[in-house]
Amino acid sequence: MQHTLLRPTILPVLLCAAALQLSPARAADPAVPAAPAHPIVGSWNWTLFGGKCTETFQYRANGSMLSTSGDAVTEWIYTVTPQASEKGFYKVVETSTKQNGKKDCSGDVVDEPGTAHTRFIQFSPARDRFIACKAESLAACFGPLSRTQW
Repeated sequence: MQHTLLRPTILPVLLCAAALQLSPARAADPAVPAAPAHPIVGSWNWTLFGGKCTETFQYRANGSMLSTSGDAVTEWIYTVTPQASEKGFYKVVETSTKQNGKKDCSGDVVDEPGTAHTRFIQFSPARDRFIACKAESLAACFGPLSRTQW
């Protein structure tokens, strides 16, 4: 019996077809944990109060996020839209799951676990910075946060 190998030119076509079959289910989700290639995945920081305090956000591809701000350390789960809106914003919903009860850079204690916050983020063209806003508008935003790790 003779084994037949796929010719090298056929294999990429088969892989492409398999990827296309998986994408419709993913695209139907309005907000999901970030795919590894999503621009939000990675570590970001923002220094405020004249360099006296830094906030760090580590978004993981599995939908979890760790943030530090002052003495506060908080764990979150999050969802993010896979594509930016027509206005250029990604909708991110973050829900706290665990916090240490200490004060953040603003002197506040993070809300109790289970509290959800919605942010609308917009990336720089190089995707190495983003601003976080209360709505799909530049009227009430903070940042920019800078990427520290991919």
